[in-house]
Amino acid sequence: MFLLSLSISVHAQTKLYDDFSFKMSKKEAFTLLKKDKKKFNNLRLGPNNVFILKKGSLIFEDDELIHITIWNKSILDVKKTEKLLKTSKNHLESKGFQMVYAQPNWENPLFKEKNKPYLRMIQKEKKILAEIEPRGQGENYTVFLSYYDLDWFHQKINEL
Repeated sequence: MFLLSLSISVHAQTKLYDDFSFKMSKKEAFTLLKKDKKKFNNLRLGPNNVFILKKGSLIFEDDELIHITIWNKSILDVKKTEKLLKTSKNHLESKGFQMVYAQPNWENPLFKEKNKPYLRMIQKEKKILAEIEPRGQGENYTVFLSYYDLDWFHQKINEL
């Protein structure tokens, strides 16, 4: 009976990204990252949309994985950032995500409002929240994509 409940709880864990699961142990996460290092250095999220997942991408709380942030591999100018933001949004939509929040003029990073979420999308069935955000200034940007367990995120918001 114990093994059955253990196997059910393991399968009930939210897959944040690829084989990385919410509340996965730090040791398991680093082992997975090391095992598939080459794959995680070239994550294709649509045409000409290459991201990277490194050790710093994995965010832990009490040695359990709570979210993952990946980012594009190159520094972009404003026009390329605009295109990458749209491509990333389209990629997530193709994976069943729906936009639930976006800053006005989200397509243009020059209009980014500080201290506010940029673009949020959810995948209800898999219980995942994804955030897309350009970071940078002037003509140099990088696009970040973060994945959270939706229930965990709601809990954190409610605690505020």
